[in-house]
Parts: sequence; C-alpha cells; structure tokens
Amino acid sequence: MKGPSLFKFSPFAKIHQPLPRTPRESAQLLNALTSSFRRQLDREYPSSSSSANNDENGDNPLSSVHATDKHLRTILENPLFRITPSNAAKPAHQSGLGPLQEQKLATEPMTVFDELVASGSVNKTALFNCLRAQLVLASAHTGDGVVDAMKKSKAGSKIVSWWYASDSESRKMLFTIRSSTVTLLKFMVAEGLQKTAMAWLAMLLNRDLGGADGRISEAMAQTVARNFLLDLLKAEIQYGEGLISAMRYYLEASRLPISTDYELGLVQYKKALLMPAAGFLCRAAMEDEQSQLKQMPLEMYDEYVRIIASWSLKSLLLACVPLFHPTRPDATRFVQFTERISRVRLTTWPKTKKENFVLYAITAIRILVDQQKFAEASYLARFIQENLPEKFGQESASSTFDQVSAEEENLSNLLGMA
Repeated sequence: MKGPSLFKFSPFAKIHQPLPRTPRESAQLLNALTSSFRRQLDREYPSSSSSANNDENGDNPLSSVHATDKHLRTILENPLFRITPSNAAKPAHQSGLGPLQEQKLATEPMTVFDELVASGSVNKTALFNCLRAQLVLASAHTGDGVVDAMKKSKAGSKIVSWWYASDSESRKMLFTIRSSTVTLLKFMVAEGLQKTAMAWLAMLLNRDLGGADGRISEAMAQTVARNFLLDLLKAEIQYGEGLISAMRYYLEASRLPISTDYELGLVQYKKALLMPAAGFLCRAAMEDEQSQLKQMPLEMYDEYVRIIASWSLKSLLLACVPLFHPTRPDATRFVQFTERISRVRLTTWPKTKKENFVLYAITAIRILVDQQKFAEASYLARFIQENLPEKFGQESASSTFDQVSAEEENLSNLLGMA
C-alpha cells in the first residue's frame, strides 16, 4: 500500500529543482540558462534597430553577442582552462619552480608562469623569477625592439589577470617584493596598462586590495604606495610616453584620496608619498633626453611646483624645480638657497646629493649667463668652488663640468675653476 501523499510533499521542490536526468532535460536546461544569460546581456547592452545586422555577427562592440564573445574569451584564456598542469608544475624547492620549469625559465618564462597559475603554485619567488627572465629576453633587443618584445610577451597583462582572479593573500603577496613590482610596472607600461597601475595605487592608498581580506596596515600602505608611484614614473619615462606623461600621472596621484587613522598627519603622509617622485621628476627634467620639457603644458608644471611649495618654501627641491620651467626658467630660488645654507650642513650631505647639487648649480649658471646676470653667475660658480672642491676626484669633477656650455667654460676659466 502506498503511503499518504502528504509525506511526498517537498516545500522546496520549486526552489531547488532536481538535476536533469536525460539528454533532453539537459538540453532544455542549457537552453533556459542560455536564454536567461542572453536576456541579461541584452539589458546591459541594448541593441538598436540600426545595429541589428551587426549584432548577428558580433561586429558591434556594444552588442550582447560581442559582450558574450569577450566574456567567454576572457574565461578560456585563463591558464586554468588553457593549461593542463604537469607534475613538474608543482614547486619542488624554495625557488618555487620544478626541475623542468627551471630549464624552461630562460627561454619560456611566461609559459612557466601559466603552468604555475594552472597548478595554483604561484609564489613570490617564482613570480619574480619569471618576470626577471622575461625582461632579460626583451633586453636582448635594441632600440624600440625592447618595448615591442615586452608587449608581445604579454607579461604585464598575464600577471594583471592573475592578480584580479586571486584571493587577498595572493594580491598582497605581489607587493611584498619591490623588485617584482618594479619589473612588472615596466611590462605594464610597455603594454599601456597605466590605468591599471593607477587603480592599484588608489587601492594601496585606500588600504584595501580587494577580496575577502584585502585590508593592509597603514605602514605597509605608505611604504608600498611611495615606492610604487616612484617606480611607475621611472617606467613611464623609460618604456612609456616620457616626461609629460609621467608628470600627468604624478599630478593624478597627488589628487587620490588617502585612508589614514591620523587625520592630523595627512599632510606629512602626502609629503612622504609625493616627495621622492617629485625629486625624480626634477632630475628627469634636467636630463630630458626626449626634449619634452618645452612641450609640457604650463599649468601642469605650475601645479607640480605648487605641490612642492606646499611642503616647505625653503627646500632644495623647491629651489631646483624653477630651473626647468618650460618657458620661464629661473635661478633666483637656487641662488637664495645657497645664501641660506651653511657650510656645515653641506658637509653632512651624501656624495650623491652633492653631485646632484653641482649639476643643478651648472644649470643655474647657464640660466644666469643667458639672462646676462653675470654677477650672480660668478657668485654661484665661486660658491661651488669654495664649498665643494675636495669632495670629488679630478676625473669626477672633470666629467661634471664637461656639461657646461662654451659660455660657462669661459666663465669658469675667468674664475680659475678650469
């Protein structure tokens, strides 16, 4: 005798339908899911009547067909779906690479990286080794071939995709070794992924790298963000669009919101974040191998100067940046700085800072000579001769003053500096 129908009642039957048992049921379920997915895409990417024909073949970039193709392509390009991990993909020692991967690293570093992703074996050491090996391969080219090789490797985009698909711990891991992010930024810039780099900088300043547990300490955020910005600007000048573009990203970074537990220390936080990068841009402006400085928008450079002035009106950096103004180079602040600084303080500077100071002084002398301010030019030349004479050997001093123009060499001869 059959039991009462009451015991056959399932209150969740309509919520959790049983899995299909026959091929026909499977086909019906697939069609239903496909139709639902297509309707959602149609809502996100509505097709106009004029573009209906393009929708059918996916030529319209705003069509649901195009969006579907792009979405599926992104999924299928992930190493988890493309690569079948071998036993060698599992790290056997501290390097994070198996014996076969060690052999392939020198010639196919990003293939090794794909295998590590597919096996879930990416660690910070292996990541750095793959990036370094790929940069070595690209550096074997000359001229524009270096950047072209970096683009073709897709090392930047591969690691960016892995990072966004990773959990919080893996995301944090990327930023624990600066040498890894230094190298990665070079590839990202070469591939035009600067917006992604800026998005990462914003996440660092917000102290949240995403994921279930992406929060980081303020100390880590300060240190990593400062280095990350500096390394991004260096990469942009070397592998990207040059000085103007680097300045643009610097100003964008200066406007990013900062998460801090101590609002009173926000000014110092911003200064610590922006000063190293500002100093690098000043040195890059002095070298300016691509002669971009004269094409830099005035409002851009003036904003850069205002940021530096907001920290201190008496700093060496603020004394130097007016020397490289695109249309109004001015040595006044630099001369005033030399009038204020004591000889005792000069002796405490490290050798690199003294060498840079001499280079900036030579630029200031050039400006003063061009403006026919010979008294100030003579004063500045004597200041260098009297305060920094024995700090460099003859070869170092000679190579430094070789950068002076013919007019300045004549002036140096008159002062007995040559």
